[in-house]
Amino acid sequence: MMAYKFKTFDYIAKPLMPERMEETIVRLFEDIQGLPKKYIKIDNKNTMIDENEINCIKRDGMKLIFHTPARDYEVYSSFNKIQDSLPSNFIRCHKSYMVNINNVTNVDPVENRLYFQENDFCDIGPKFKKEIMEVFEDDGIFQ
Repeated sequence: MMAYKFKTFDYIAKPLMPERMEETIVRLFEDIQGLPKKYIKIDNKNTMIDENEINCIKRDGMKLIFHTPARDYEVYSSFNKIQDSLPSNFIRCHKSYMVNINNVTNVDPVENRLYFQENDFCDIGPKFKKEIMEVFEDDGIFQ
């Protein structure tokens, strides 16, 4: 019952990992400031990621890798299992990638790449290129 009184929303397991501690502190400050955040549950262990932090989701065999600027989160899943639970700003751009269109900083239609901050990128597949180009057509985001 004390957890409800003190608004407990996370715990830190041992051994203490600096990255995990930082994530918890950031979430705490965001909660205190009242900033609206939407989190995506990515696995059965209740791992939650701020949807705005996810640049792209990569399929690698039987794993999905949620790529954020801070770190990558790997889970055993498929696009089919998560696609319906993702917000509309996540779209397929390649057979192995889904992209958060809100985090794209540049589109290179010649190299078939979508860029994020710090020159991070993901590829555009030929099957998905037309749809991706239409999404970014009016944004003036082309290289």
